[in-house]
Amino acid sequence: MSEDNKGYQTGMASEYLVLSMLYRKGFDAYLTLGNKKSVDIIIRKDNGSIVTIDVKSVRGYDSIPVKNVKEKDGHFIVIVIYNNKFGDVNVLPDFYIVHSQIVVERRVSYDGGQTDLFKRDIKDYKDCWNLIKG
Repeated sequence: MSEDNKGYQTGMASEYLVLSMLYRKGFDAYLTLGNKKSVDIIIRKDNGSIVTIDVKSVRGYDSIPVKNVKEKDGHFIVIVIYNNKFGDVNVLPDFYIVHSQIVVERRVSYDGGQTDLFKRDIKDYKDCWNLIKG
């Protein structure tokens, strides 16, 4: 399987997994459609306001590409880290729920153009689904 296909499969699986988690937690959530989008999921809160989510995922352990993340009010990045267990459906990945502002502040850019966020820099956001409710 090509690396591009692996990335596509990881991304699609993660979007649906996050959507499932949101439903299980009682959110009114909707998946957006398209290939090049900055918003993967839209949530309508009880008060009528909208929250948006961009899902980022990696099969490995630590480094998450976040170059295209923009800081916006009410916009969260849900990071899904599979810890090299993507193929094991009996093991849930780690979820980090981080406001886009924090992602922009803590990401690291390299001369080669890559911009990453590291798990150690968001460790306090693991399973913080309550941040979305505000």
